[in-house]
Amino acid sequence: MKLIFGIGAILIGIWQIYVSKQYFNNLKKQSSPLIFALIATIASLAFAAFLLIYGVQTLVSLR
Repeated sequence: MKLIFGIGAILIGIWQIYVSKQYFNNLKKQSSPLIFALIATIASLAFAAFLLIYGVQTLVSLR
């Protein structure tokens, strides 16, 4: 079960980074204020970092 959680967290973290990159590339086209868009992008990247760290720690603890 921990293996599934670890791999899933890593995959979701990678997907979150990809989505954040796409959102950041389209930042100037957004109708929301720039500061809120930057806060959303930073929060999304922080969540992705948390998921990646959690996934790696879970997989390492299986050894």
